[in-house]
Amino acid sequence: MKPGRQRFWKRVRRRLREPLVLGGLAAGSALVPRLSRRAVIRLSGCLGALVRAADITGRRVARANLGVLFGPRLSPRRRRLLVAGAYRQAALVALDGFWFGRDTRARVGRWLTIAPALREAVAAARPALVVTAHYGNWEMTMLGGGYMGLPLVGVVKPQWSAKVTERLNRLRCALGVRVVFAEGALRVLLRELRAGSVAGLLIDQHTPEEQGGVWVDFGGLPAAVSKGVAVLARHTGAPVYLAFCRARRDGRFLVSGSEALRPRPDEDDAAFTQRIANGIVRAIRRHPSQWMVMYKRWEAIAPGADPGRYPFYARPSP
Repeated sequence: MKPGRQRFWKRVRRRLREPLVLGGLAAGSALVPRLSRRAVIRLSGCLGALVRAADITGRRVARANLGVLFGPRLSPRRRRLLVAGAYRQAALVALDGFWFGRDTRARVGRWLTIAPALREAVAAARPALVVTAHYGNWEMTMLGGGYMGLPLVGVVKPQWSAKVTERLNRLRCALGVRVVFAEGALRVLLRELRAGSVAGLLIDQHTPEEQGGVWVDFGGLPAAVSKGVAVLARHTGAPVYLAFCRARRDGRFLVSGSEALRPRPDEDDAAFTQRIANGIVRAIRRHPSQWMVMYKRWEAIAPGADPGRYPFYARPSP
């Protein structure tokens, strides 16, 4: 199919998809908050299983990613369980986007626990950078900061639909959190950090070099990661805390994290970003089903790297 025709059909699919998604959002907003916490957990299991059964490509990506992280150590049964857990967790994130939209403060206070050491450290360190990944329920990390009363600024990316983006940001800002879009965020964050704010960022996504990415070892393979956290830490002196919101079986969440990380005098931005990436990989390997393992993390092959070591979906970097 010619590129022009592909773009045409892509626009058609998007226009047809938006009313369906918005209808689903409206239904979810009306129905999910009425459910008990136990019902939400059960529903996430059913929804995750349905999506996993339909998502053939996603399952292949997940298996390939687990192969990068663990090599041949995982048995086929263990791999299937981890993939099933990742889909169940992704479904829970989606449902919780509705469930925590009602009585947000009360529900966050009951179902979210922040490790005391992390809570005290971030509250005392102004400015501070809180870094996480698409792990557990990363959105709850942002709500937890708002619940603590921190002057938190979260970096987000727009969704494919402006209305969907607005719906998500409404929940993110429910407890006083402010959001800034990733494109052009560096200047805003510099200003906010110098004023004593706390910035929240996710850096486990692919970031090309021309957009501020740097190649680091991520789980055994080079991957392009944003060096924005390193730049902000160097210019503001803000400590960096890794924070991960792990989902528990009873429907609760526990946010725990690292001690403060700071750039060393002999470290450049790439070296400090590598240390941050190492911390993220350690958390993922401890609880791999908490990570969005269906994401194409190694989508670009680093210059000079062996393509044979990369997952099937990887493409040469430009």
